[in-house]
Amino acid sequence: MLTESFIAATLTANKAVAHASASLKDVGIFLHEFQPQSTFRHGYKKSSSRPGCVATTDSHIFAAQADKAVVNVYSRERGNQEATVPFPERIHSLAFAQDAAILVLGTEGGKLILWEVATGRLTTSAAAHLQSVSCLCITPKNEYIISGSADSSLHVWSLLKLVSLLQPTDNFQTQEPSRSPIHTFSGHRSAVSAVDCGHSKVNTNFAVSASDDATCHLWHIQSGQILRTLLLPSAAVSITLDPADRAIYFGCNDGRIQSFDIFGQAQEEKTSLSGSAGAPAIELRDGDSWVAPAADIGAARSLTLSYDGSTLLSGHQNGAVVRWDVAKHRITNEITNLGQPVTHIEMFEPEGFPNRCKPRSTVVNVVKPNLELTSSIDHGTCGVPAKYNLHIRQSAQRPGVEMDPFEQAISGSGFPQAMLDEALRSITVGEQGNLAPSVNGGNNAKADRLEDEVARLKQQIVVLQNVEQKHRQQKLAKMKVLDGIDLEKRKAYFEAKKRGEDGDVAMKAFEEKKALVELGSDEDDSDDHMDVG
Repeated sequence: MLTESFIAATLTANKAVAHASASLKDVGIFLHEFQPQSTFRHGYKKSSSRPGCVATTDSHIFAAQADKAVVNVYSRERGNQEATVPFPERIHSLAFAQDAAILVLGTEGGKLILWEVATGRLTTSAAAHLQSVSCLCITPKNEYIISGSADSSLHVWSLLKLVSLLQPTDNFQTQEPSRSPIHTFSGHRSAVSAVDCGHSKVNTNFAVSASDDATCHLWHIQSGQILRTLLLPSAAVSITLDPADRAIYFGCNDGRIQSFDIFGQAQEEKTSLSGSAGAPAIELRDGDSWVAPAADIGAARSLTLSYDGSTLLSGHQNGAVVRWDVAKHRITNEITNLGQPVTHIEMFEPEGFPNRCKPRSTVVNVVKPNLELTSSIDHGTCGVPAKYNLHIRQSAQRPGVEMDPFEQAISGSGFPQAMLDEALRSITVGEQGNLAPSVNGGNNAKADRLEDEVARLKQQIVVLQNVEQKHRQQKLAKMKVLDGIDLEKRKAYFEAKKRGEDGDVAMKAFEEKKALVELGSDEDDSDDHMDVG
């Protein structure tokens, strides 16, 4: 039988409020069965989290405390609190990269911390945001992290670059991976309140971001181009997307739910209010809103969809968890009321599917941040720290499912003999060329042609390497200049604030200077590509 459950996290806004059951005292995260029965299942205590400060995996729940610089770690398998992990500053948002087993934390100081929960390694990004990181999302295949901030900007980061170890260079030295965002989306004019992304491939995927001024932008993640601008009746504080990217749902600060049909044509376009890319703005009407069940229900701080996308759950400021019928655009019932503001709600995948493939490797116990890995200068011969260990549990092989070579290597006593034989065969072929002489001399002619082709390819590779080296040096120089401009911009912003002046005006000159540097760099890049062609 299929069962579907969800968790709801709360913020302890009023400690005087007591739950009806004594067993729920101090409970901050609630595991609730959704179907076939609607009933409370389990509670996790000592948690009080702001919106966007809870992340889940198949094995754990992570919750950043609202009043402390710590993250509580709960084991879903054992149903208890596993650890309390301190951090240098308060955490304002969380997201988890499932396949990579990396917890991404957005800090009060405007930077990202990436925690590899199976190794304990920590990496930190540059403090690119001027204010705290208010929201995070990760693209489906873990390529990019998107961070939004109260400073109205959104940054797109390469997760791979942020967690990369020291990279060897041609002169046997090492270089630090880039800790800066790969590009910035600056279409909003006020604080970013929520962000989410679609489910498609990275080159066609889009992000949806909302701000406090009741505007929303749909934009292409790789280029930052605005695809559509939406004008909402009230400011959105949460966003979720249909599993097939057909519709977007907004939880508004007045308790209503606003939906937008991406492929529909019923919306009213206002061409006079266009985005920076020329895309017409669409005003979503009050009549298309899903009316809140009560005036005092409060903001819809979190949204989640059922597995089939037919039901929407919303968590509200007054503690209510409300069920909505997506097809009919109306409320079905109030599932429960937790007595405290609901800041996070998330539906889990259904359990009970026959022959459902589960991950073969799981993190049983998270490894607390290991500062030795962060500060270590012993990176071995391949860039991996000497004490870098992976702590996972490998499940047994499922009947009828063939293990790949890597799984055979880590689950067995060593690398499979077939893999070693194939590697040796490749080396042998690479050295000898598999071009033995023949009696009629036909293979000799073929060998000569191949050798000429290899020689030409080697020459092309040398040219491309020279161009790439020049491009890399130009890029590093540009990044150094841009980092200096960003530092001056932040200083000017805070100095203007101290004098009681407008910080945005103080930063304008530096933004123009930064734009000129980027424009000049783009022209240089295009020249390089022309030379290669």
